[in-house]
Amino acid sequence: MKRHSARGASLVEVAIALLLVSAGTLGLAGLQLAAKRMGYQAVQRSAAAGMAVDLLERMRANRSVLQNYRVSGLGAAAGGRLPAPLASCESQQCSPAQRAFFDLWEWERILNGELTSRAGGGLVRPFACVAVDGRHVAVAISWAGTQELDAGPSADQCGEPAGPFLAAEREGLRMTTWIASN
Repeated sequence: MKRHSARGASLVEVAIALLLVSAGTLGLAGLQLAAKRMGYQAVQRSAAAGMAVDLLERMRANRSVLQNYRVSGLGAAAGGRLPAPLASCESQQCSPAQRAFFDLWEWERILNGELTSRAGGGLVRPFACVAVDGRHVAVAISWAGTQELDAGPSADQCGEPAGPFLAAEREGLRMTTWIASN
C-alpha cells in the first residue's frame, strides 16, 4: 500500500497564522497611537515652556513694575479674557505699567493660539497664572492633556482660585526665577 504525505497547510494552520498576524498588527497600531500621543504631549510641553520663557523675558525687560504682572488666571480655561489695551505698545511709547498690561494681554492671546510667536501656536484650553513675591517670579501653565497631573500646582502657587489646575486630564508646567533690580 502506498502512503501519500499531505502537502500544504491545513485550514487550521492558516487560521492560526492569520490570528497571530492580526494580533501583531493590532499591537503595532497601538504602539503607533501611543507614540503619536506622546509626541503631541511633548509638543504641547515644549510650547508651554517657550511661552513661559517669553513672559519671563518680557518681565525682565520691564522689571520696574514686576507686581503689575501678577495674575491669577489667564487663558481660555480661565473663563475670562483681558480687555484689549488702550494703547498698542508696539506702535507707540507706553509707560511701564501700560507695557505690563500689554504684555499680559498679548501673552494671553499667544497662550490661546490667537497669535503665533517663537514659542509656538497655542495650547489646548490653557490656564496660566503669574505669582510675584518681591523679585521671585513663578509662571505656571496648565493645558488639556491625556492624563491626570501627578501633583499639579496648588492654589497658593497661583492665587485663588486655582481654577482648572486641579482638574483631571490636565498637564502643567511651572517655571520660577529671580529677576534682579535695575
